[in-house]
Amino acid sequence: MIPTLEERLAACRALIQEHFQHLVSQDDPPELYEPMRYALAQPGKQLRPTLLLLCAEAAGGRMEQALDAALAIEVIHTFTLVHDDIMDHDELRRGRPTVHRRWDENVALLAGDGLLVLGYALLARLEPRRVPEILQLYSSAILEICEGQALDKAFETRSEISLESYYRMIHKKTGRLFALACEAGAILGGGDAGTVAALGTYGAMVGRAFQLQDDLLDVLGDEKTIGKDVGSDLEENKKTFLITHARGTASPGQRERLNELTAARPLTRERLAEIIALFNEIGSISAAHAEIGRSLQAARIALSPLPQNAASRDLTSLLETIAGRTF
Repeated sequence: MIPTLEERLAACRALIQEHFQHLVSQDDPPELYEPMRYALAQPGKQLRPTLLLLCAEAAGGRMEQALDAALAIEVIHTFTLVHDDIMDHDELRRGRPTVHRRWDENVALLAGDGLLVLGYALLARLEPRRVPEILQLYSSAILEICEGQALDKAFETRSEISLESYYRMIHKKTGRLFALACEAGAILGGGDAGTVAALGTYGAMVGRAFQLQDDLLDVLGDEKTIGKDVGSDLEENKKTFLITHARGTASPGQRERLNELTAARPLTRERLAEIIALFNEIGSISAAHAEIGRSLQAARIALSPLPQNAASRDLTSLLETIAGRTF
């Protein structure tokens, strides 16, 4: 019997988790290793390492060839979350206190640094002939992710940005890690340059859709489901798709009211409800859904040159799962 997509994804997650939980075996000093274990102990969706493994198969290889790279990308992703939570003053991550809230900012900075080093140590375990290329790929991608975070923070001090600037920022901050997962999987699976490029485009478009969904969930999600504070992006003056589109599309009266609502602190549930109503009135929420659909369609088209196998079909089917995610 051919396994379903859900069974295949569960198998990928099980393979990742089997090795993931033993990555930090050291105990001394506990001030470093306990927070590292804490950050890794609550697994998220594990979408990026799953994509990496599927892309390795789609390119003609085996998942086992790419396992250490998949573990590395999830560890590095966790490193970015630990540091991002400090910069964004977030108190919850995956339903638990963030590392800097559980300990303090200095401990969280060290734990994040340790996770980054651990990610590189995992990459060094890959097949030796692949290590230089993969190290270069990861290094350039991580630097670009840092550029995206720098843009994100810089945008907080601006009253408005363009949608073009927003897309540039999320391509670096979010899309690049998804693209990295797909490119690395394709390389480790033995894919040619065309396959690597196609899967990289797929990953970048999935990343764009993913970030747009996060922007929606920040105002429309359930705190228990998404595992973090609802409205935190608005509280931090983040330039999400919704606020960027709204300010660029609103009438003068709508813009004035939106600025009044988003300027007041703290952001109450009543004020958030008014902002959501205004986003609907302006058309920003429907525009976000439309852009998610366009991004996922672009990802689907990017897969068209690939040979049909179980993994490439899974990558296509996965787009439907991503389209309907609520956390």
